[in-house]
Amino acid sequence: MRISQLFSVFLAFSELLAVKVLYHFEDDTVILPCGQLSNETIIWQGPVNYSTYGYGEIINPKLSKSTRLSVIHENGSLQYNLQIRHFSSEDEGHYKCIRGGSLKGVKEEFFTLTIGTRPINLRIEEEDSQNIVYGYLNRVLKLSCTVIHGIPNGKLVWMINNKTLEEETSALLVYSFKPKQEDHLQNYTCATKSDISQYSMERTVQLFVFMLPIVSISFNKTLGIPEGEDLSLYCNYSSNHEVKELKWEKMFPHNSQLDERSPYLNIKSINRQNAGKYKCTVTNMAGIASDIVTIEVYYPPTIHVTFEDRGSYKQLNCLANGVPDQYIFTQWEHRSDYSDLIRYLPDNGIGKLILPNTMGETDRHHDRGFYICHASNNVSLNGSNSFIRGEFFLKARGKPYFVTSNNNTQYGIKGQHGHLTVDFVSFPEFKNISIIGGDMINSSDNYNLETMRIVDKVYNKTVYVNGSRLVISMNIKNENDFRSYTIKLSNQFGSTTFNISLRSASCPETPEIMKIMPRESKVIVQWRARFHGGFPQSFFIQYRRRDVQYWNTIPVSDPRMHIDSIDGLTPRTEYFIRIYSKNIKGKSNFTDVILIKTGITNDSDSENLVFLVLIVPFLIAIGVLYWQYKKGNLRALERTSCFKRQPINNEVGIEGVENNVNEMQNNIEQNPVAQNLDVLVYSSIDRRAHLSIGQTVSYSTTPKKKPNYLEKRKVNKASVGQASGTVNTATKKGLDELNVIDVIFETKPNEYKFQIHGSKYKTNYVDKDFSKEVCSFADSHRESDDDFTSTCDVEI
Repeated sequence: MRISQLFSVFLAFSELLAVKVLYHFEDDTVILPCGQLSNETIIWQGPVNYSTYGYGEIINPKLSKSTRLSVIHENGSLQYNLQIRHFSSEDEGHYKCIRGGSLKGVKEEFFTLTIGTRPINLRIEEEDSQNIVYGYLNRVLKLSCTVIHGIPNGKLVWMINNKTLEEETSALLVYSFKPKQEDHLQNYTCATKSDISQYSMERTVQLFVFMLPIVSISFNKTLGIPEGEDLSLYCNYSSNHEVKELKWEKMFPHNSQLDERSPYLNIKSINRQNAGKYKCTVTNMAGIASDIVTIEVYYPPTIHVTFEDRGSYKQLNCLANGVPDQYIFTQWEHRSDYSDLIRYLPDNGIGKLILPNTMGETDRHHDRGFYICHASNNVSLNGSNSFIRGEFFLKARGKPYFVTSNNNTQYGIKGQHGHLTVDFVSFPEFKNISIIGGDMINSSDNYNLETMRIVDKVYNKTVYVNGSRLVISMNIKNENDFRSYTIKLSNQFGSTTFNISLRSASCPETPEIMKIMPRESKVIVQWRARFHGGFPQSFFIQYRRRDVQYWNTIPVSDPRMHIDSIDGLTPRTEYFIRIYSKNIKGKSNFTDVILIKTGITNDSDSENLVFLVLIVPFLIAIGVLYWQYKKGNLRALERTSCFKRQPINNEVGIEGVENNVNEMQNNIEQNPVAQNLDVLVYSSIDRRAHLSIGQTVSYSTTPKKKPNYLEKRKVNKASVGQASGTVNTATKKGLDELNVIDVIFETKPNEYKFQIHGSKYKTNYVDKDFSKEVCSFADSHRESDDDFTSTCDVEI
């Protein structure tokens, strides 16, 4: 045979091996894949006799089923897959894809399509009508599954929880095993497995395992009962199916069946002859199970606790007396005066406890309290706990001590009454109390003492103990009272001390504005911090235009700085300014509201300030002295520039002036003329004074022929306010004359009292002292704002 013929036979055999047999159900959509190997156009051929189905993406229109055929191709892809919709018997047969290439076996791909059928009649032989299969614990059980396979022939699989147990290509599959307790009520599934689908058909049954009953009379196999009490035993059993029989038996001294068929066995007034072993037996379909308990009749013990004190060696003894004379001792309990558990202490096995000496505990509270032991000989009284309790109260004595619940840091509020509180224990009673700190050294008049239940931490347990509470009253007058105090207690065994740091816990006090310096577009504010209330405080500056109701707040970035500025203000505009401080407890009160006006230049600001500080107080003082002179209360002027003042019977009604200034600072818009003032407003009136309004008085001053160095300053013609009277400014006479002011005081009832607050925080720009002699300004021009009128001694 030639080599070429052998090669042809080899290629033909390769084609047979390369045929892919595919099974599909009727009406499925079938896709046959084919990848292009060269630039040649792919050709699809199919039954009958490899007829041409498609050329590239074009389907042969002459085919009767051409409407169900298509070639799926995406641009850029080499795949030209043949798609057959609504697969039927007409489509069964051989298909070939010619995809190009150098070798015939490589460039052609073969497929065989066959209609598949599903399996039928899948059954599990052992199941009942409720799909349950029954078996016995640890006995062999066989599960049989049968089926009529479809096309192609498949496999049978037994599974549990998707785990394969058995698999075989057969129409019958049997799975054998011995059920265990955990197999009870498990689901077992038999399924078919084929090339068309993973599990085309399946059936599930539930396994019910018949198990022996579980019997238990008591967790303790030996039970003790006091003589004379009623014995009641319960046969506790469980079975997953019906029980056939339950019976009780007494096993010694000889076996005897009791006339008892219920789970309960009751013996009235048990005695020693009833002691022995009792057996409960339960029978079901799976077999027989039983449990045995031993009953012993005992006398319970009595417990007595004794204490041995040998100095540093202290021992407690738990003495038990009962029948039988064998005892179990548990760990000891140490409890407080009020039975709060402090600690557990180990027993040495024979009912003895040696108290350990613990530094920081024994030397402090001396291990005072109840000590409790428990012993048992397995005899219970009337069904109670078989462990009998005995206790002893250790009345330890020693020097007093302060309990751990005391606070070393306590708080108060400046200007209020406060107190220091400490709890302590002293056995025997204390003899002396000393309080060291401030003015309370060895004082016994400013504290109260009360015996009560107090809290202490003993061996890291928080408990109640019997002690006393000491309450020390004090009046917190100033910041110096916030300091450390030492309390000392003494009894016949010694003394102990406790330190308390008293701290403030209040809002800060209102800061004090020291100076306000307006500029063209900003204002510099300087203030003085007052008491911080016990916590770090922060400062806040608030400002608003006079014609605006809302305040703007500027937090001071550095609390240590007591000067800051308000930038971005409008020139020649009036603003209200105030300050407050804040700590974690809250805010202080606001300072008095200050009215300022920004200027054009710094010189104009200085001139306005000089005008207010120098001229206005001087003119008022001259007017008041002249009025007193006209009333005859002053002697004749001793010289042209000074007068001496006589005692004044009626108080001058200047309170109205201050009221109007204060009203203007608090933005009460009642005086439209005062709103147009170009000068800064500063008040030096003593706000602690209680002034009453006097009689109606009028006076005037005559111009002095003195050089007027203030002629260039602007003097506003304004009314001081309706509340205090009317002020009329005289017309300007010339460069060498001063203005003449007429002041008229209205009559006000004496019962109207005004109290002006805020003197504590005043800024003293002008101080008026009427006990001094008022002198005129010197002839030289004064540029400094601190140059005011001088004072001379007068006769009273």
